[in-house]
Amino acid sequence: MGEPRFLQAECAFRPGAHTVRVTLTRTALRVEVEAHGTSDLWRGEFDAAFIEDLTRKTGNFKQFGIFCSMLESALTQNSDSVSLELLTFADLETLHSRKVGAVTRPPPSTSSPLNSKRYLILIYSVEFDRIHYPLPLPYAGRPDLVALVRELQEQLGQLRARRLEETQHLRDAGCQMHSEPFFPPSKLAQAKASEQKLQLRVKNLTAELASCRRGRQKSASPAPRAQERRSASLESHRSSRGHPSPKSLSPAGSRPPRFDPTAFVRARQRRQKEAELRK
Repeated sequence: MGEPRFLQAECAFRPGAHTVRVTLTRTALRVEVEAHGTSDLWRGEFDAAFIEDLTRKTGNFKQFGIFCSMLESALTQNSDSVSLELLTFADLETLHSRKVGAVTRPPPSTSSPLNSKRYLILIYSVEFDRIHYPLPLPYAGRPDLVALVRELQEQLGQLRARRLEETQHLRDAGCQMHSEPFFPPSKLAQAKASEQKLQLRVKNLTAELASCRRGRQKSASPAPRAQERRSASLESHRSSRGHPSPKSLSPAGSRPPRFDPTAFVRARQRRQKEAELRK
């Protein structure tokens, strides 16, 4: 595990559908769980020493690399011996009490930080036993859409680069089987599936972010037809006071010609002279 690896899976836990995102490095593990209905986030980061101490306390010790491989198998559902569950602190106490046969303690108060935590349980089923590895995840609020889209785009870019690298290794392995390491096609298919899930999530979150921005712009702009309503009200007020509106005026060419007395007298004198000349 040289470069960070990103895994994502949709899980149907008892409280409802959740998205689980895991980042794996050589010495650390980062887990994030998001509830679909509320977008609430729980996030935890664990180093190799914490994970190995956790497994030691369960009585079934696992090295950090083995634990990460088990977690990856549970996310991809490649093995029937490992699975995942999401529990509250009260659920975890009930599970522990049943296992040791103790009396169940009362749940913590609603104001307690334990009440807001979630525990991602990696369940390892062996022939006669089930071992539970609980990863505590403090509540991280709800995501900032801009930051989340940016982070997912970065992860998507790294996944694409990793898939291209593995594709090139497969091609090289086909030409030089003895000198190059061979990457099974299943690894490439897993990387491609993770990339497609990330692409879909980036697309959905980008659309949600654009919708939120449009909503803010719409609420800040004035009513579009307010000016038209004011103009119509002013026009009605003019008409009620007897002032004609500009649209009701007749065009200039429709008025009758004005009477000219001088032209009338000249025309009558001309007709009299013409009558005398005819006589």
